[in-house]
Amino acid sequence: MVYDGENTFYWKKALSGTTTGTSDIVKTGTGDAGNPLVLYAKAPGATANLTIELQTATDEAFTKTVVLGTYSMAKDDSLKAKVPYGDLGYLRVKYTGASALTGGSLTAALVFDADID
Repeated sequence: MVYDGENTFYWKKALSGTTTGTSDIVKTGTGDAGNPLVLYAKAPGATANLTIELQTATDEAFTKTVVLGTYSMAKDDSLKAKVPYGDLGYLRVKYTGASALTGGSLTAALVFDADID
């Protein structure tokens, strides 16, 4: 699998001492592709299950946030989900732990290949 820095929300972000966080913003441009990207996330060593929320907006400030999808991710699993239609030009990821996180890291990115891991 190839990660593209332009399409990466988190790269091995330490989760210890957090319960929630909002990622870097990825500018995708308006419109929906015919071959949608895949949201891929993994959190090796995470001490709690995570909820991953994919958000979009028309501006980089996320003045009006729209949630494209909400996904549950078990602490020992990974997430693979096609990006739903409705991208408004900017995407970001918000994670929330089921409890306070004391370890692990989070990688989340848009990728082209669904056959990963």
